Amino acid sequence: MSDRAPRESALIVPVPEAEPYVQRHRFRHDSVALQGVPAHITVLYPFMTPDDISDSVTDAVREVLEHFPEFSFRLSRLGQFPEGATYLAPEPAEPFVDLTKAITERFPAYLPYGGAYADLIPHLTVAQSPDAPAAELTEINRHLPIRCVARETWLMAEDEEHRWRTRSRFTLARSARAR
Repeated sequence: MSDRAPRESALIVPVPEAEPYVQRHRFRHDSVALQGVPAHITVLYPFMTPDDISDSVTDAVREVLEHFPEFSFRLSRLGQFPEGATYLAPEPAEPFVDLTKAITERFPAYLPYGGAYADLIPHLTVAQSPDAPAAELTEINRHLPIRCVARETWLMAEDEEHRWRTRSRFTLARSARAR
């Protein structure tokens, strides 16, 4: 019997446009960055265990996501959750909420953050640690807004060493508005 936590998976929208501005902060203050998770906005975490993800699950996720067009958004402000995590807020937030609602409608056994929060607040985590130096994090403000395009959703899963790997990529429908 292992003392390690069970392996997990998540659906995310990667945000490569933010990586140059947040990577060093995430490497210092967000442990999943060091485990292979890129700058992202979460669609659904936790999702099922990696061993439970079958081809039919992947197909069902694809069927849900194929109806969503790619979309532009901005990361315009830093925020902080009461628990202390610092994040960048996407504007508009609604497309991320719509993605999450559609996935949870298809997979009702998997609620965002295990159902721990009443409201969906899309965010790109910069620091999990409540003791991350505020002055260090607020230097991100000089790079805002960061203009981004959501083009894909990734299914990421932990491997046996608890490193996160991209298991599947789901391309959002091409949209003239997002370019």
